[in-house]
Amino acid sequence: MRLKRSIAALALLAGFACLPRSAAAHPTGVSKVDMTLRGDTLVARVDVNRDDLWYALGFKPIREVPHSEYDAISDRIAYYYETRLDVKFDGRAAPIKVLQYRKHGETALKLDSAGLNDTTIAFRLGWPIPEGARRLELGSKLFVELEVQPLCHLRIFYQDQEIKRKFLSVDDRFSMPVAKDSLEALRAAAVAPASANTQGPTEESVVARFLALGFTHILPEGTDHILFVLGLFFFSTLLRPLLLQVTAFTIAHSITLGLSLLGVFSLPSRIVEPLIALSIIVVAVENIFFRKMRPSRFLVVFGFGLVHGLGFAGVLKGLGLPEGQFLKVLVSFNLGVEGGQLAVIAIAAILTGWMWKKPWYFKRVVVPVSSLIAAVGLFWFIQRIAFVRG
Repeated sequence: MRLKRSIAALALLAGFACLPRSAAAHPTGVSKVDMTLRGDTLVARVDVNRDDLWYALGFKPIREVPHSEYDAISDRIAYYYETRLDVKFDGRAAPIKVLQYRKHGETALKLDSAGLNDTTIAFRLGWPIPEGARRLELGSKLFVELEVQPLCHLRIFYQDQEIKRKFLSVDDRFSMPVAKDSLEALRAAAVAPASANTQGPTEESVVARFLALGFTHILPEGTDHILFVLGLFFFSTLLRPLLLQVTAFTIAHSITLGLSLLGVFSLPSRIVEPLIALSIIVVAVENIFFRKMRPSRFLVVFGFGLVHGLGFAGVLKGLGLPEGQFLKVLVSFNLGVEGGQLAVIAIAAILTGWMWKKPWYFKRVVVPVSSLIAAVGLFWFIQRIAFVRG
């Protein structure tokens, strides 16, 4: 029975390590869709992360698109959007038209001499609004190909005023009236000061959404974060070293998560992602060669915690924070992350706790498991470096 438990523990770790991962770590699966009602046309601007889109379309992880390949790739992207956004008026599907393809930050369809090399892909799409239409329905299937749960950040504008905002998962559908009198009423309500009573439910839904997002970003989606936490766990069977490491990691990633979201400090993902892989290697190798807690271990964990916080921030930035609810989002997401980390530690403790006092625990469990963690971290490090240079 104990041997089976040992095998189960190692199998669980191997399963985490072998989960399919794209070279672009931390795929957000988040799309931003801003829709504007203009006369007889519904115009949408769709922003997505380029690396997520490349993965969804099966493109190789390239940093630049040569001019010779631009037309073919832009057509593939346009078709992808056309088949992933489901717009209906009064229950009837609306024909879609690609109005403009452009790089993020530009106002015209242009390419510089280097080709397409931005981190954001933007499209403008349009749908004719049938005369007499009363209701708009929208569903999003963007990024269903990714390993994460896709999320569409939808905003609806009328006469330059945002009148609706919603997060759509794959199974959600959005519906709203589009008759002129209804739109005028929605605009008037959006302009008027919101009462405290109307804000309560919205805030609660935001807290629940980001709490769940933080948890699932660790378990089951955050394979690299899972291995880092397991690296901390396998350092010692004593409670004090584990608490010191987890505390250092929590404080550190909370600092950079907040600073990055406030725009005070951030690093590009091409630097953050290889460093996260490197952090996995370092903590795992230290587990093999050092048995006692040293100040340097605390500093290493704290330093890499700062890096992981920047990785967490990338997820929240992709979502677009609800206006006026920064603190709620930050605290909720952070609590979700901590819950995910504690769940990983609890699972590992349940599976291996009976072995801790065995004389063979270090040689038969800690060394091979830490070696496996380090090997996976090295693979990701090389993969992510290659992706940056690709």
